[in-house]
Amino acid sequence: MMQTHPMRVAQIARLTGTTVRTVRYYHSLGLLPVPEERGGWRDYELSHVARLSRIRWLTQAGVPLETIARILDAEPVAASGDEAGGSADSEAPEANAPEQSSNKRNAAPASEVVADLSAALQAIDDHLEDITRQRDMLANLLEQAREGSAVSPMSPRMAEFFDRMERAAPDERTRAAVRRERDITDLACYRGQMPPEADLLFFESDDIEDAAALASYGWDSMTASQDELEEHADRIVARVERRLSPAQLHRLASRVDTAAVGSFFRLIASVDPHYAKIGPLVERRFMEAIDRWRKAEEPPLDSP
Repeated sequence: MMQTHPMRVAQIARLTGTTVRTVRYYHSLGLLPVPEERGGWRDYELSHVARLSRIRWLTQAGVPLETIARILDAEPVAASGDEAGGSADSEAPEANAPEQSSNKRNAAPASEVVADLSAALQAIDDHLEDITRQRDMLANLLEQAREGSAVSPMSPRMAEFFDRMERAAPDERTRAAVRRERDITDLACYRGQMPPEADLLFFESDDIEDAAALASYGWDSMTASQDELEEHADRIVARVERRLSPAQLHRLASRVDTAAVGSFFRLIASVDPHYAKIGPLVERRFMEAIDRWRKAEEPPLDSP
């Protein structure tokens, strides 16, 4: 049988769209057989190019190198040189028996290859989810930048609320409290601990409600009595019930993850001592309210 013209490493790298360094890396991993040296040069055969092209094809499909090794081990590796050419001696069953036996030992069962490829596909699906989430984040940041808002993990609605509160704060103490809560909200959004439904709680501009919110920010929980703390927690929940319709409250309670709500309040308590006393009370009031809103009869779809 006619033999192919031997090739150098740079040539097979160019044919398969890779680099000499990558070819040698595949050699070191055992993915690509190392040809024998002749006159100080390694002569690569067409069988090497074919195997290298399969390796490149599988890597471009996102298959990990470890999995590629098992896939290729499931197939006989073509020999190079005279063996690849198929001499009379090499065609004898007795001469091929040890190599065939070795191939069988090294071959990965089909079920393992399927499992490996399934895992590789799942990894790509997970990566696509990450990419989609990153794209959504970038789109949100672009919208904020176009609107002149501060670029932040917070939603534009949240950012606008804090901007408005900070501008209207009557004194530095209130302004500091607004900034403190803004920083906590920013952190919670970044960590994924801000329930998406919380966006409804950052109300649009309203003179009466804005004044009530500023009064809440200016209130000193550190020196308040237990009764005053209880009353303040009740006022916070009452303000939400006053601003949202029964239909909105029902939808919020039906969709919100109470574990996420608890995680958010624990985050607040861990980073801000001002919430050490009032935080658990507000959390309890909100959990009770969520349960109450959820159990309430669902209003008609056309309810305001």
